[in-house]
Amino acid sequence: MTTAISNLPLYRLAWRRLRRRPLQYVLFVLGVAIGVAMMVSIDLANGSARRAFTLSTNAITGKTTHRVIGGPTGLDEDLYRRIRVEAGFFPAAPIVEGYVGAPALGGQPFRLVGVDPFAEPPFRDYFAPAGDGAGLAVDALVNFLVVPNSVILAEDTAAAAGVGLGDALALDISGRPVEAVVVGLLRPADSVSRRALAGILFTDIASAQEMLGMAGRLSHIDLIVAGDEPPADVVVLLPPGATLETAAARGNAIQQMAAAFELNLSALSMLALVVGMFLIYNTVTFSVIQRRPLFGILRCLGVTGGQLFALILGEAAVLGLGGALLGLGRGLLLGRGMVGLITQTINDFWFSVNVRDVAVPMATLVRGLIVGVGASLLAALAPAVEAARTAPQSTLRRSTLESRVRRLLPWLVVAWGVLTAAGVGLLGLRGGGLITAFGGLFAVLIAAALPVPAVTAGLMALFAPLGGWLFGVIGRMAPRDITRSLSRTSIAIAALMTAV
Repeated sequence: MTTAISNLPLYRLAWRRLRRRPLQYVLFVLGVAIGVAMMVSIDLANGSARRAFTLSTNAITGKTTHRVIGGPTGLDEDLYRRIRVEAGFFPAAPIVEGYVGAPALGGQPFRLVGVDPFAEPPFRDYFAPAGDGAGLAVDALVNFLVVPNSVILAEDTAAAAGVGLGDALALDISGRPVEAVVVGLLRPADSVSRRALAGILFTDIASAQEMLGMAGRLSHIDLIVAGDEPPADVVVLLPPGATLETAAARGNAIQQMAAAFELNLSALSMLALVVGMFLIYNTVTFSVIQRRPLFGILRCLGVTGGQLFALILGEAAVLGLGGALLGLGRGLLLGRGMVGLITQTINDFWFSVNVRDVAVPMATLVRGLIVGVGASLLAALAPAVEAARTAPQSTLRRSTLESRVRRLLPWLVVAWGVLTAAGVGLLGLRGGGLITAFGGLFAVLIAAALPVPAVTAGLMALFAPLGGWLFGVIGRMAPRDITRSLSRTSIAIAALMTAV
């Protein structure tokens, strides 16, 4: 009667194999590392761009509750006078804004914001007199009003670029060079405000109209409304094409566009992880097949199927953790390079963001570790079950596994048809949303990998006579060897097909 063997010698055998054949597990580690690196880098870049946009928008919005928005050409500046005089509404502040290039400040796009300093205090406190190391000097505010094309920027931004008071600043506005003069440096009171103001240049509203080519026009008018109902006196003054909306609704609409773009990138990173899981599965399956004689001997000596199952999953967990850690390091490096590409795309299509650093939240790193180890365990689950459920005598025969794979071929074709139909159904579902569409797309993609073993076996049967005619014995042996090792070769083909 056999007795169960301790797990410790089993893990020593696993460690000995890892040392003897380290290159065999490189694919496993790389499969995990690539997927985790893609996911972490895209997550970091998305998060940094999202935070930069939120901070910049909040810096401009301030305490604004509602905003009067015009068409592509903005609003007639006389509307501001009518709101203040005819409707008697206060607080209200006119804003002229646009995006400019500033090569001397690092080349990233800056938001040029034209304000009326006398209407600003209820909305934004950046122009408050200096005190406790924060604020704006009084002489800077005077120069801001009297010096043409004067600008005020954050002190940290100026220091990083080596720009000081009185320096000329060359701006690129839609390909047109404009020279501005730095007359003031903002000293925000906290770190959040410093990050928010890093991508903003303030100027007088008249200078902004001149520099941006918006003479007599306003981008929008900020209002502070008590209560949720819009003021009727203001609504009746709005010309055709102008609307009054809440500041939160405006920001949410833009964030939803950015969220859809971020979801596209996240789906791309998940696709890299799917390809990595194919590599993991193939590596573990190959390792199990190579050790089938050893596993058969161990089973005969008393090792249980559960112990073999735990051994294979334990190997997968350790290698997955190593690959995940490697992926985290690579993801941090990729994230710093990818943030520039993502922000450039956002700048070209939706709105302008200025990202100077990449924040690394702990949640992203933890999620990368969990996904990396989880994907490793999931991909290794089928080979582990196969090794655990095989009887000792059949474990010694490699043909047992291949015969099971052949018996599965019709069922894989059926699963391909069912999963493809489900994916097409999700893609054709009206009103399903972007997540449902991506679910259908992934279903179709994964389904396409299921019939690969059957298709491979069929193609090899056709190629065998042709290979024999072209290359003789070698030409006949190659297709037959592929067919005999269908459990491994079909996975490699499916991984390559999915990646392409």
